[in-house]
Amino acid sequence: MALRSCSFHVELFEPAALQWAGWHYAQRIYQHLLNAEAWSYNSWNIFYDAFPNEISRQQEFHIYQSEQWSYEPVQLLSMADRVAKLDPSFITLLCVRDFHLTFEHLKALIGIRTLAALVLEQARPGGEYGVNARDFLNFGRAVRERKAFQQLRLLVLCDFGLGRKAVLDGVSGVPSLRLVGLQNSKLGVSTSMARDIAEGWKFMTDSELELRGLSPSAFDPQSIWIKSYLTSTRKIQQLYNLTKVLDQTSRVSAEEDRSVSLTYGGWANRSIYEATAWFIRDYRQEVSENSKAKQPATSSTKGEGNLAKKRKIRPTKQMDVGSFLGAFG
Repeated sequence: MALRSCSFHVELFEPAALQWAGWHYAQRIYQHLLNAEAWSYNSWNIFYDAFPNEISRQQEFHIYQSEQWSYEPVQLLSMADRVAKLDPSFITLLCVRDFHLTFEHLKALIGIRTLAALVLEQARPGGEYGVNARDFLNFGRAVRERKAFQQLRLLVLCDFGLGRKAVLDGVSGVPSLRLVGLQNSKLGVSTSMARDIAEGWKFMTDSELELRGLSPSAFDPQSIWIKSYLTSTRKIQQLYNLTKVLDQTSRVSAEEDRSVSLTYGGWANRSIYEATAWFIRDYRQEVSENSKAKQPATSSTKGEGNLAKKRKIRPTKQMDVGSFLGAFG
């Protein structure tokens, strides 16, 4: 009876109260919440503050919209604000489904510094897209200016109606991004998508994978994306893990990432068999450009006459550094 009562009121607890009771008793409440499928994001926050090393390293939560059949993501702003306060040792895998998202909603995600994977499935009531190409480019510029999304490796956009060049241009400033998926029910997927895309990106084809030493069977995001028996959370987790295959040097870690997987919304029957185009980062080009930039510049003074001479400064024009800085004191 006491266990059920504690579990029912767990979100009223303070982390210090759980610490006072000790893990021996707190664990029983923790297991009861898991077994009763009553484990929530709020209760996880409390337990994590009290016993960060005792609870599972991977957490999954599905947050349903407060008003059924509503296209307005009324909880998104508060949810993004709370996730933004996560410990930096975590990564966040976020899926927002079947809402009519706008530029303001995209901006709310910029503060999530732990964001590692992002899937946005757009609803279009009345045929309205909600986000146009200029909005997305402005969003990308805001991300660059704030140096946000430093851990983002995966991005999937569904039914935003945005062109591939606008999307890839917008996210080119995200340093860790490896894989971008674009699903659009109005467009098919063909080899023509390899043309007219942003610099630094490649349309994923079998030949492009072979150039990287990858086989299509070893790197196949589409086969993960269309699996009807996988939940959105499982798909994002598997796609995120797949992005690590693209790294030139595989990351070796004794432990799995600490992760929080959040799915918000998701009531529409979206067709998983709609065309999805996948784009991968062309880091070979970046490596080539960086190597050129690092080469020492050779001075070519011969044949340039007086252009190579340094300009002399008259003594009357010279100023002591100290007095110069003092002018701003």
